[in-house]
Amino acid sequence: MQSVTGFDHTLLLVEDLDDADRRMRRLGFLPTPRGYHSAHMGTANSTIMLPNMTYFEVIGVVSPTPSNQDMRRMLERRQGLIGYALKTDDAGAFFRECAALSAADGDVQAFSRPVDLPDGQSEARFTVANIAPAMSLGIKMFACCHHTPDLVWRTDYLDQPNGTVGVESLVGEVPDIDGAEAALTALFGERVTRSGPAVTVAYGNVSVSFLSGGALRDRFGIAALGEPALRVLRLRTADLERTAGVLRDNAVAFDIGAERTTVTVAAEESYGTVIEFVAG
Repeated sequence: MQSVTGFDHTLLLVEDLDDADRRMRRLGFLPTPRGYHSAHMGTANSTIMLPNMTYFEVIGVVSPTPSNQDMRRMLERRQGLIGYALKTDDAGAFFRECAALSAADGDVQAFSRPVDLPDGQSEARFTVANIAPAMSLGIKMFACCHHTPDLVWRTDYLDQPNGTVGVESLVGEVPDIDGAEAALTALFGERVTRSGPAVTVAYGNVSVSFLSGGALRDRFGIAALGEPALRVLRLRTADLERTAGVLRDNAVAFDIGAERTTVTVAAEESYGTVIEFVAG
């Protein structure tokens, strides 16, 4: 897909946004103020903005609409990571590329959310296009064009107390590795590589890997769900000691890797999602 210029952000779906903000602060993040999307979306979010032009979005449903039906169905089963957005300068071009692969879902969608700034309110605007679930392993994958990036990557929210500077990678679970490889290769071609039980898509700035449930358990010590799901958010930190210190001060349990290059927080702290901080 020529219109994809990189990885943009990942989505953490929660039932209670107030609780999520508290949890994010306990983990050493600085969430942006609550933002409410256009009425037809029926969702609201806070975001953890990162200096390397990635971020993760904590999102919840505030009003049932057709647009958030899939999220409501997911919340009946679990909370946690539900998908990710790719960077594009042209959501329309991305949609046409998906359509050519019989992988388009719906149509190009525009929406916005108000942003409160020290000198008044402005509006962050986006255009997105979705990949059909049948091609995206049942995980939400879409492209996002930011029309107002300066209102999203706000300089007053980039300095994370725990030292995080960017999304490093995502790790997911799939029951059928061969099927995942075929679907992802159809979408992303040479970006996709296979190594044993892992299929990885390299988006340039961030990679996303999918493992079998057994391989995921062996690597991260978490039980398999038995369905396609994103399970691990790996974040790059500028100072691992700073990260560990914030977690320690906030009474968050964590493990330090054998080579002392990672700090891993258990899935129970963040809605079933393992968060691993990586030095560098």
